Amino acid sequence: MKEKPFLFSLGRDKGKGTYTSRVLTKQEIMAPVGRLNGECVRGQWASLALELLYFTNDDEERYSIQAHPTLLRNLTIQAADPPLGYPVYSSGAVSVPLVVPPL
Repeated sequence: MKEKPFLFSLGRDKGKGTYTSRVLTKQEIMAPVGRLNGECVRGQWASLALELLYFTNDDEERYSIQAHPTLLRNLTIQAADPPLGYPVYSSGAVSVPLVVPPL
């Protein structure tokens, strides 16, 4: 991939009978990266455990899942281990063979 500055792909919509193409250009971009204090994250998870396990709060609009931009609360809560957070799922590489019929 290092020596390939462009990627080109073709697509076909059988329902509409149309073809599409896409060209992707390799380029460097600046991406912001942040870091959360570990104690802050563990504190949010402890609060979540208290709320769900001991207070048995099952309200969908509970405070612990409300967004908080500075603490990234919604993402932090989702990252908690199950059953409090959401299970992590990732698949390995998926290969999709493509056979293009002749025109």
